[in-house]
Amino acid sequence: MNPVEEMSQLFIDGELGLSWSLLNSLLEADTTSTEVYGFLSDTMDNVLELWEMNRATVADEYVAAAVCKSMIATYYYQKVEKIHTHSFLTLPAAVKPRVMLLSMRNEDHAVGGIMTSFLFREFGWEACCIESNVSIDYICQYAERWKPDVIGFTTSLVSNIPVVIEYVSQLQNLSFSPTVMLGGKQTSDFDVDYYCPPNTVVIQNIVQLTSWLQNSNSRTERHGNAINRK
Repeated sequence: MNPVEEMSQLFIDGELGLSWSLLNSLLEADTTSTEVYGFLSDTMDNVLELWEMNRATVADEYVAAAVCKSMIATYYYQKVEKIHTHSFLTLPAAVKPRVMLLSMRNEDHAVGGIMTSFLFREFGWEACCIESNVSIDYICQYAERWKPDVIGFTTSLVSNIPVVIEYVSQLQNLSFSPTVMLGGKQTSDFDVDYYCPPNTVVIQNIVQLTSWLQNSNSRTERHGNAINRK
């Protein structure tokens, strides 16, 4: 059994402690957050494959997602904050660039969004997540008040592609012109770029997101036109 398969079974069994022990055994001094999140993503993809083969139930998938979310948070607070001593991690929230991450309708696990939020935080961003099934009207109201520099969302369901187009269209109409970022499994499987305006950033995986964050110089530059915060 390879590490992904072993971790998948621990997730399904709800074994948070054993999952954390396995992850720690795989970490080396130069292991990056990108590699850790990639491994956890592969694990959840494997759980989904088990469900598709009728070797795991819907309940198993929810248990696995809950364990994975706990793993992501534990890794960040026990590893990342101790390893990274850069001053931008402790900057006041008011001077950090902001990202607001959304979960699409009927995509309840939100593992990708939580993982993304912690990666943004590692690069000095202030991040917030909005759970699934919140209407786009309420999302836009909150965005107008919080004024994030980037609004990102992911989708893993083909049925949500029309909703993706709707979200992108409405987010483009916000008064402060944030950068809109789209990620998730469907960005690799379908040409969603065709439906997105030029200022939409399409991210296919965690490696691409890391590259974007490294090149964005987020500690000193702003994104979009979100400059009129109150």
